[in-house]
Amino acid sequence: MRKYCYLICFLIGIYTLNGQSTQQDILIQENYNTIAFESFAKILEEQYDIQSFYFGGWVKNITIQQSQAPARLEEILDATLASTSYRYFINKNRQLLLTAGLNINGNLTYQEASEATTANQAQVSQSISPSTQSALTDFESEWFVIGDPSAPEQEPKVRLSGYVRNEETQEPLEAAIVYIEELRNGVTTDSAGYYEFFIPQGRYQVIVQSVGLKEKSQKLQLYSSGQMDLQLGALVLNIEEITVRADKKKAIESVNMGVEALTTETIKELPTLFGEVDVVRSALMLPGVQTAGEFSAGINVRGGGADQNLVLLNGAPVFNASHLFGFSSAFSSDVVDGFELYKSSIPAKFGGRVSSVLEVGMKEGNQEKWSLSGGISPVTGRLTLEGPIIKDHTSVIISGRSTYADWILDQIEDASIRNSRANYADLTARVRTRLAQNDYLDISGYISNDDFKLNGDTTFAYQNRNLAVHYQKAFNDQLFGTFSGVYSQYQFNVESQEQPASAFDLSYLINYWEGKGHFSYAPADNHQVNFGISAINYQLDPGQIAPTDPESLVEPETLARENAIEASIYVSDDWTVSPSFSISAGLRFTQYYYLGPREVNEYRPDAARTENNIIGTTNYSSGELIQRYGGPEYRLSMRYILDPNNSFKAAFNRNRQYLSMLFNSATISPTATWKLADNHILPQTGDQFSIGYFRNMRNDEYEFSIEAYFKSIQDMLDYKAGADLLLNENLEAQLVNGQGQAYGLEVLLKKKGRRLNGWLSYTYSRSRFRSESTFLEDQINQNDWFNTNFDQPHDVSLVSFYKASKRFSISTNLTYSTGRPITIPVAKYNFGNGERLQYSRRNEFRVPDYFRWDLSINLDGNHKKSKFAHSSWSLSLYNVTGRQNVYSIYFVSNGEEAQGYQLSIFGRPFLTLTFNFKI
Repeated sequence: MRKYCYLICFLIGIYTLNGQSTQQDILIQENYNTIAFESFAKILEEQYDIQSFYFGGWVKNITIQQSQAPARLEEILDATLASTSYRYFINKNRQLLLTAGLNINGNLTYQEASEATTANQAQVSQSISPSTQSALTDFESEWFVIGDPSAPEQEPKVRLSGYVRNEETQEPLEAAIVYIEELRNGVTTDSAGYYEFFIPQGRYQVIVQSVGLKEKSQKLQLYSSGQMDLQLGALVLNIEEITVRADKKKAIESVNMGVEALTTETIKELPTLFGEVDVVRSALMLPGVQTAGEFSAGINVRGGGADQNLVLLNGAPVFNASHLFGFSSAFSSDVVDGFELYKSSIPAKFGGRVSSVLEVGMKEGNQEKWSLSGGISPVTGRLTLEGPIIKDHTSVIISGRSTYADWILDQIEDASIRNSRANYADLTARVRTRLAQNDYLDISGYISNDDFKLNGDTTFAYQNRNLAVHYQKAFNDQLFGTFSGVYSQYQFNVESQEQPASAFDLSYLINYWEGKGHFSYAPADNHQVNFGISAINYQLDPGQIAPTDPESLVEPETLARENAIEASIYVSDDWTVSPSFSISAGLRFTQYYYLGPREVNEYRPDAARTENNIIGTTNYSSGELIQRYGGPEYRLSMRYILDPNNSFKAAFNRNRQYLSMLFNSATISPTATWKLADNHILPQTGDQFSIGYFRNMRNDEYEFSIEAYFKSIQDMLDYKAGADLLLNENLEAQLVNGQGQAYGLEVLLKKKGRRLNGWLSYTYSRSRFRSESTFLEDQINQNDWFNTNFDQPHDVSLVSFYKASKRFSISTNLTYSTGRPITIPVAKYNFGNGERLQYSRRNEFRVPDYFRWDLSINLDGNHKKSKFAHSSWSLSLYNVTGRQNVYSIYFVSNGEEAQGYQLSIFGRPFLTLTFNFKI
C-alpha cells in the first residue's frame, strides 16, 4: 500500500545507523514491466509483505523496468531507478525506503510517524548533505512538513487530512476543532476523530482544540496532499475544561444555531442530589430547556412536550431517560462523554421528534492501560472498569450503578413511608475494535431496572434495554460510512398484592428495531455532504392486565399489538460560500406505514369521535397496510460573519413525529404509554423558525448570544376532559388532534477564565394549544388558545465555577422559573344524587413560582502520578434556602368545600457527601 512519509521523519528518531546494508534476496515471481511504481509498491506489500516509504511526487512518473521473471527485487529496483537521482534501501524488517540522492548505511528501525517526530531523539549520520541538514534544523523548530519541495507543483489546492486523538487514552476525539489561522477556516472532527481540508500549498499555523484538553498549535509546511495526525494532552490545571462549548471560535463561526453542549467534566462540577451526577437534567441549566415540575421525568425544550425530544445513547433511543420518575438521570456520568442538544438546526440524519434531539455520547475504553473508578454516597454507588483488551486495538468500558436507599426510609417514623421502597440499577458497556487502519466496529449496550413500592402496596417497575452495533469504514480520503443496527426496548409493570380481591399485574411493552447507513463525503474544502437511509420497525404491546391471586376479581384483558414501519432517506450539504457566509441545507423524506393485524373502529362522519358513535369495525390481516403518512422534512441554516467577533444566524426546520406519549397529568406518570399514529391519531408536524446574534467580547473571555424562535405544530395531541387513557381499546375517542404554538427568546452570557467560569441564561417562552374540532365533545376551552402544561414564560439560570486552587473548587447554581399552569376546582354542585366538582377552564391558573439554590464544594487528592489511587470528595447542598417548591397540588373535599394541598418533594436543604476514586 502506498505510504506517504518524508525523509526528515526517517532521519530524526527512526534510524539506527550502525552496521551494513541488510538487503535481501527477494524473488519477484511475475513480470511487472511498465506498471506504475505506486502499483508495484502496493503489490510488494500485499504479496511479499514489504512496506514502502517514499514521497508521492518522486515516483509520479516512474514505471517499473523488469526484463524477466522471476527476478531479484534489487535487480528490478536498480534498473527502474538507474536514470533517476533516487536511491533505495531495504532493511531486515522488509521495509523499502527511497531517498533523494542519499546513500544510507545502517539498519532501519521503523516507528510510527507520530513517534518519529520527536527531534530530541535524532541520531543522524554525518554523511547527510547540507541541504538536508538545513531541513532538519527547520523541522526541529517545530515545523511539520508534508510533501517534497522539489516535486512538480500540484493542483492549486491539496488535501490535508488526519486524525485527532487523546494523547493519554488514544481515543479519537469527536467534535474537536481543527483551525487554520491564516485562512480563518476551521472544521470539526467526525466520530472517528477524522478531519479534512482542501487548501493551497504553503505555510500555516494549525490550532487544535477539544473540551477539557490542552490546546495544540502546530506549524505546517504543506507541499502536497498528505496526512497529519494530532494528539491533545490533558491540561496541567483543570480549569479550562469548565466550558460549555469546544472553543472560542465555534459560537461565532459555526453555521448551526440552537445547539448546546456540555461535557462530563462540566456536568460533574454541578451540585448533585444523592451524590449522583445527573447528565440529562443538567440540560435544565441551559436556555430554552425547562421541566414541568421538580424531578418530573423528561425535559421540555422550547415549549415542547417531554415526548417531543429524541434521546439517543450512542445512537440508540432511550424511551425513559430517568430513574425513579425523575430523581436521577438514566446515564452514569462515568461512561458518558457529554451531550449535544439540538433545539434548532437539527441535522438531517435525525428525525422522529418535533422539538429536539439530545445526543448523549459514550466514552471509549482506555486503549493504553486498565483503570478502575467509582464513587460512594449515602444512597448510591457506582463502579467503572475500562482498559485495552488488545492494546492500541480493542478497548472496553463497563459501568454499573445501584441505589441502597431503603435504609433511610426505614429510619422514618411515618409507617406509610417506612414501608415504601425505592431502588434502581443500571449497567452500561461499550467495546470498540479497529478492524483495519480506518475501519472500526463499535458495540454498546445499556440495561436499567427501576423498582418503586408505595406504602407496601402498589409496586411500579420499569426497564430499559438498548443495543447498538456500528461499523465505521473509510472508503477513501473523501468518503466515510457508518452502518448501524439498533435495538431498544422499554417496558413497565404495575403490580398490587395487598388486597387479594383486587390483586393485579399491569404491563406495557415497546420494541424498536432500526437499520441505517450514514455517509459523509467531502468533495472539496468548502463542502461537507452527509447522506443516508434508515428503516425503523415499531412493535407495541399497548397493555395487558391479569389477576395475580385466585381470589382476585380483576378481569384479564389484553389490547391488540400495534406495528408500524418508518423509512427515511436524507441528504445535507454544509457549504462555505465565502469566509463570511455559510449555509447548511438538508432534505429528509420519510414514509410511515401503519400495519395489521388490527381491528379498526369506524365512526359516524357527522358526529364527534366517541364510543357511542362507533358504527362498525374493519379487520386488517397481519402485515396489511392500514394507513400511510409521510413527506419531506426541511433543514436550512445560514450564518453571516460581520467581523471576527460578531455573526448573525437564521434557521428553519420541519420535523415529523409518528410516535407520541400519552398522559393526562402535568408530569409523566409511571403508567404513561407511547402510541403510534394510526388512521385516527395523526402524526405531528412541527415547523420552527429561528434567528440569532452571536458576539465574543474582551478577547473571547465572554460569549454573548440571543436567539428568537417561533414553532408551529400541526396535529398535536391532547386529551379530552375526564379522559381514561389506561387499557382503553378505543383510545382515539379520548384524544384530540389540534394546533400547537411556541415562541420565545433565549439570552446566554458565558464567562471563561482561569479561575472563574460559568454562564447566565434567561429564557422567555410561551407554549399554547387549541383544539380545532367542530363537535362540542372534542373541543377544549371552546377551541380557544390555552397554555399547555409546560408553558413557563420566564426562566433564569446562573451557573458558576470557581477554582480556588488545583485541588479545591466551589460551584453553585441558582434557578428561577414561572410556575406551570394548572386546572383547579372552582365550584361544587349536585348531580345524579351525588356531589360533583366544577373545574376551571383548562390550565387557567398557575402553581407558585419555582426557585432553588444549590452549592457544591469539591476537594481533589494530591496530583502525584505515582499514587496507587486518585481520590476526591464532593460535598453538595441541594436547596440551600429550604424553599418548599410545589411539585403538585391536590384537593380534598371536607364537606363544605374542596381544600387544596401543595406537595413538595424537597422542602428543606439536602446534604450529600460523595467519595470518588480512580485506580
